[in-house]
Amino acid sequence: MVHRIHFRSAGLALAAAAAVALVAAGCSRDGSVSNAAPRITAVPAQSTAGGSPFSIDLDDYVSDREAGTLTYTVASGGGSFTGSSYTHTFDAMGEYTVDFTVSDGAKTANGSFVVNVASSNFVVVREDNDGLFLLDSATNGQVRVLSSTNAPTFAAGLADGRMVFQINGNQLWIYDPIRRTATRIAGDAAGAATYVAKTSDSRFVYQTGTAPDVTLFYYNPVNDFSREIDDGGLASTDVFINSSNLVFYETGVTGQSDIYYYDPEEDDSFAVGAAETDEQLLGLLGNGGIVFSRIGTGGETDLFYFRVGTGVVEIGADIAALATRNKAFHAGGAGSEVVFSATNAGNRELFAWDPGTGQTATIVSGSDNVFDGIGDGNEVVYHTVVSGTEHDAFCYDIDDSSTVTVRDQSDVTTVIAVTKGTPAYAIVQGSGATTQIDAVSLVGSPATVSWTPGATVNNTVGQLDNGDVVAQRADGTAINNFDVSGGAWGTQITGAGLAFEGDGLESGDFVFTVTVSAQVDLSMWDESGAAVVVVSNTAGTDDFQAKTADGTLLFTRIVGTNTNADLFTWDGTTETRLTDEDTAGLKHDHTVLGQFTGTR
Repeated sequence: MVHRIHFRSAGLALAAAAAVALVAAGCSRDGSVSNAAPRITAVPAQSTAGGSPFSIDLDDYVSDREAGTLTYTVASGGGSFTGSSYTHTFDAMGEYTVDFTVSDGAKTANGSFVVNVASSNFVVVREDNDGLFLLDSATNGQVRVLSSTNAPTFAAGLADGRMVFQINGNQLWIYDPIRRTATRIAGDAAGAATYVAKTSDSRFVYQTGTAPDVTLFYYNPVNDFSREIDDGGLASTDVFINSSNLVFYETGVTGQSDIYYYDPEEDDSFAVGAAETDEQLLGLLGNGGIVFSRIGTGGETDLFYFRVGTGVVEIGADIAALATRNKAFHAGGAGSEVVFSATNAGNRELFAWDPGTGQTATIVSGSDNVFDGIGDGNEVVYHTVVSGTEHDAFCYDIDDSSTVTVRDQSDVTTVIAVTKGTPAYAIVQGSGATTQIDAVSLVGSPATVSWTPGATVNNTVGQLDNGDVVAQRADGTAINNFDVSGGAWGTQITGAGLAFEGDGLESGDFVFTVTVSAQVDLSMWDESGAAVVVVSNTAGTDDFQAKTADGTLLFTRIVGTNTNADLFTWDGTTETRLTDEDTAGLKHDHTVLGQFTGTR
């Protein structure tokens, strides 16, 4: 049996009572409980897409013992609170810390959270000849890359948002907009380090040295690791990277060039063409295959096709007569067909080779022919040299083996462009008809649609992203666009100093210059509204720079008596000035070098 012993002691009871009294005294005054500051628990890291408002309700992370009314205030990092909900649109891709306070009216607690802005549509802007910054075209926020460095140039934007750039043409750098840091690549390399090509997964290839002693490297910016691909024997800088991110390159061996590919997953290089005669990379096809040349046994130039899983196949080998002829690669078709020419007794004959069947189709033979372009539907456009004063244009459809006449006149036909879309059009002009320009549909029974503005038309055109074509009179007094989908020329625009500049805000829109009283202004043809819209006619000459991925237009203007060109944006209704004097009171020129989109 267990005996429990109980003590009762007056002394102990008094001590216990005193302790309770002390606790009560520490927690109350006049019978009330004292206030406690709000309590903030850790807010997990946040992530958001760039260009749109970010919001978070902090109610789940803040508590108050007395359940009082809480007031939230941003201490740093931008943005604002509505109740416990924080909202802000951050300037650009990057990692941002937001500091905030929470008050219950008597006491205040401090907290913070991190927001990772994971994407941006970047515009690369050079400032004078020595500065560089990234402009987020959705927010117009600017991210400074460098200042006071000679001759920065844009090399490439990577899919993860990093930017590759050169300084002085021989230093290679990479900028990370998340960390806001720039890192020099191959800083200790002898000779120049130069960007060559990029992969779809944000790696890139660069070279060091000078020909014929050029070394090729594969660089991974995630771990800042360079992998040497070829150690100094490179014959040229021809490098192709296919959709599987295989790096095809040339390397020099005993005075001639061989072809290899580097597989990043295998971390090894494999021979493609290592014959004892010279081989050169010529083209990359849509199916990931490549075309390369090799000097044949008779000294002729032969063409070969290579694709991983298929191996090396000679192009045109099914036609025996082609074996000893010099061949030249021209283009790849929609199904990765190879369009090439072969010289026969001074004539250039055209062929199309199908990698799926290994068969070669004759496009045209028995005359001298020049390849001009290929449409989205495999329409090969070429012209036949009849004589020094007559060139006639034709179209061969690879898919159905049909040939149609594009233009056959007693003069020299110039094929200016082959459009996108279905059907494609050939834009042509004859030397005997320079006051008009023709759009010819590349179908079985071609239709010819002409623009005749009454004077000489330029033999160059602008092409829009949607495939439309913009032509202009040589004297700059008229401009017009050809609508590929509608198959017609639009409304002729007249004025002075008219010149095509680039794509406008929406599909079919285009920007052009207008000269008024010696001042160059910008206008836009609004395709949907069928009208001309003024972009800028404020005092000062305007210079169009780019259409952004966010549907705005960028241009520069020399303001007032300044001599520098400031950067402006226009969204269809509102003009916004993006640059002015800096914090030191200095003004700068601005030039758009390129654009890219990144997501991390």
